[in-house]
Amino acid sequence: MQFIASFMALSLGGIIDTSYLLYQHYKKKPLVCPMDHDCSVVTESKWSKVFFVRNEILGLSFYLVILASLILSIILPNFSSKIYLFIFIFSFVGVVFSLFLVYLQIYKIRDYCFYCLISAFITLLCFINSILLLAK
Repeated sequence: MQFIASFMALSLGGIIDTSYLLYQHYKKKPLVCPMDHDCSVVTESKWSKVFFVRNEILGLSFYLVILASLILSIILPNFSSKIYLFIFIFSFVGVVFSLFLVYLQIYKIRDYCFYCLISAFITLLCFINSILLLAK
């Protein structure tokens, strides 16, 4: 149960992070970056969308699916092993995509977004947690 609780906390943290990015984007408000970088260079770059969908929406969807899956595993304990496998695969895809986005920040955009890095770190922690959840 401890892995589920920490997973839920990570999902909620990711939801807050990506919701903030979306809110600031649609309200046309500048992001305040504690790393003394211009986050908008990253969030408004040509890589800010995949198939015409903003990365923030993909991230928010990722965290919502993880959270819903965890809740489903509690409601349907007989299917928890299959749900945990789904979460593992989904988290793996999420961490690979996050690594790609971090690569873009480092080598293509050459600037950093604090909130994007936080999301990538949360996704990595979700993946690690999914391994532990699957192994238990």
